[in-house]
Amino acid sequence: MNKILKLRINILYINPEIWREILVENDIAFEELHNIIQIIFGWTNSHLYNFDLNGTIFSYPNEEFWNEDLDARNKITEYFYSKKQKCIYTYDYGDNWKHNIKIVDIIEKDNIKYPICIAGKRNGPPEDCGGIHGYANIIDVLKNNDKDYDDLLEWVGDYNPEEFDINKVNKALQNLDEYL
Repeated sequence: MNKILKLRINILYINPEIWREILVENDIAFEELHNIIQIIFGWTNSHLYNFDLNGTIFSYPNEEFWNEDLDARNKITEYFYSKKQKCIYTYDYGDNWKHNIKIVDIIEKDNIKYPICIAGKRNGPPEDCGGIHGYANIIDVLKNNDKDYDDLLEWVGDYNPEEFDINKVNKALQNLDEYL
């Protein structure tokens, strides 16, 4: 019988922390979990990714980068299924966004449509901002309103690092099939 995994996902090396808690069915593929993470952090699915479970790597088959990793189309339930189990998700090998994913709880499935985001804090970093150091620079410019402020606003728009709209995220998650 399908179970529901309560996952806590945070972007590593950012303080204050950017995190989400989500509920997902345990029989989804790593590829689908990737798409869910893209939505909950506001990214555009523009880069390669992988999941690292204690040295076992799951990634999308790509002839250019294929290195015999396990296929991300595998179901997570075969590898990622125990309470307190953790894995690392890496998105965008250039910016190198690393996320810690932890199974917080395993619950019975009910009639709710999954996935669903149940909590979170702070806006995800802008796409292609230069990783941790680029993100830190964006935060500094926004805080200090320095000479680069107008150029930054032209690039990131009305980006607010403290904003997190759980309703917007859940609306996008309800249309996940369109994202795949």
